[in-house]
Amino acid sequence: MRRQVPLALAIFLSLAVHLGSLGVPGWDRPEMPTEAPRLVANLRQTPAMSVQADAQSTTLPVPVVPQRKRRKSPPPPEGAPTARLPPLPEQSSLPDIETPDSSPVATQSTPLTGASAPSAALSEPVADASEPSPENSAVATELALLPVSQRLPAQGRVAYAGTAGGFIALTATGQATWEHDGIHFQSRLSAGLSSPDSSLDYRSTGRLVDLQMISETTNDNRRGKVSSSLIDQQGGKVVMQRGSDTRERQIRGLAVALSALPEMLMTLDESVDKAAFFVVGDFWVDDAVVVQRGKEYLRLPVGRVEARHFATQTKKGDLIDVWLAPQWRNAPVRIRIEAGGVVVDLKASEVEIEGKILGKTQEGP
Repeated sequence: MRRQVPLALAIFLSLAVHLGSLGVPGWDRPEMPTEAPRLVANLRQTPAMSVQADAQSTTLPVPVVPQRKRRKSPPPPEGAPTARLPPLPEQSSLPDIETPDSSPVATQSTPLTGASAPSAALSEPVADASEPSPENSAVATELALLPVSQRLPAQGRVAYAGTAGGFIALTATGQATWEHDGIHFQSRLSAGLSSPDSSLDYRSTGRLVDLQMISETTNDNRRGKVSSSLIDQQGGKVVMQRGSDTRERQIRGLAVALSALPEMLMTLDESVDKAAFFVVGDFWVDDAVVVQRGKEYLRLPVGRVEARHFATQTKKGDLIDVWLAPQWRNAPVRIRIEAGGVVVDLKASEVEIEGKILGKTQEGP
């Protein structure tokens, strides 16, 4: 009779392990493509993309964007009416971001905090998801042509409430912050059970070059395991270190720090449906493909929000999904990471852009 108890316990644990390996039920993810255009880090010119079917090929062709030759129009006949272009959007409608001096941003700066008072509470916890007006569409077109230093808000902070775990999901909180001075940027992504950074705290720094974010360093802490890396985009390698352990990985194309992935997607050309790149974080480098799934309506702690869904999958099978809210300058309002049987699902509870609270969970009576 004494042997029946250990046997029952073993059966229970076996079922728990097998069920836990299934992840969170109900998450239906479309199949990811096996090939995609490769993002290339061009440090002195506008970023280009080249199609690479085989990510493990030995060489990466440097893409050249063909320049269309302009033909001179014949002069108009005498007395012909002159056509006038429509007026451009007023300068005040575009973000007024000045480029200060080139002093580097400190890697270990404190998280961003909002100094302004929260906006007036809504009668219902529903975010404004109205259709964009023609004026806003014109501004969006103008913004797409601006350098990344002007398209990415100078400061941002998104606080999250969500869950973390495998078979059993526990309540978690998190935070995504970023800031830049027009030349240098730093990003941070954290989550935890007891505090917003108790389980993982990923940080990175880099530069803003023309239309592209260039990640250069990472400093990640996952449950006390601290690792760092230097990303040499021009030399095509990543050098990682954790304690006395040093690793080097060759890369052929753009490498993005995991903590800066939401901001990279915020500045990615909206016409890009899918792209391949490298993800660097937590003492590893892996090839990845991101696919733009389209717009979805999400019910979040801040309310009902329309968001653009980006699904990323690494070669080893990790899943990273990011939802960006166009109405809040593409702030990442939801981040879902599935790696090693653990799922972290973070949903925005407060959105702050350049010192202004744009969305906040309505407090109960």
